[in-house]
Amino acid sequence: MKWVKTIITIILLVLVCVAIYYGGLLGPIMTSGETYEKNGVTFIYPEGWSEANSVSEGSIAAVANPKDANTSVVIQQVPPELGNDLQQAYNTNNQGLTQYGNYIRIQEASSTLNNRSVLIHRYIINEPDGTQKEHVATWMKMSDGKLYVVLFSTPVESYESQRSNYDKIVHSFKLIKDNENKKGFSLNL
Repeated sequence: MKWVKTIITIILLVLVCVAIYYGGLLGPIMTSGETYEKNGVTFIYPEGWSEANSVSEGSIAAVANPKDANTSVVIQQVPPELGNDLQQAYNTNNQGLTQYGNYIRIQEASSTLNNRSVLIHRYIINEPDGTQKEHVATWMKMSDGKLYVVLFSTPVESYESQRSNYDKIVHSFKLIKDNENKKGFSLNL
């Protein structure tokens, strides 16, 4: 009979862990970094990084690694003239990139991120100074009906060491109003 109590205890612990995980209660505990919360968006970026100014079209947020000025993440709101269909806007943008002589396509994929369909485009740009920068553009349609791009840029040789920083940002990216809607969450066990 003792093993029955042990099994029941294990099952209850697993259920509590699942409830905590899916309830989003571990997010603030497990995610370290600075919080960006302006211009209607919020995300967590790495400690030691800082907010940056971006002149890119549609840019609403930017953070950069001050130890490597060539590594940054820019959040852009897609211009309305590209439309509000995710695939169509993505394709139109990428057609423009392919006409740029210094563009090298690495990968294109569709995926799901935080229960949202995303389109991912990874590519290299040969810069005028002879360096190469690797970019990852993650396209998504948010709850406000607008399209957003989370654009990561870093020198090719820094991609592997900086990728986790990009992952932190893109996985935590939300609209502020979506964040406010979840504040009333309660966990009933």
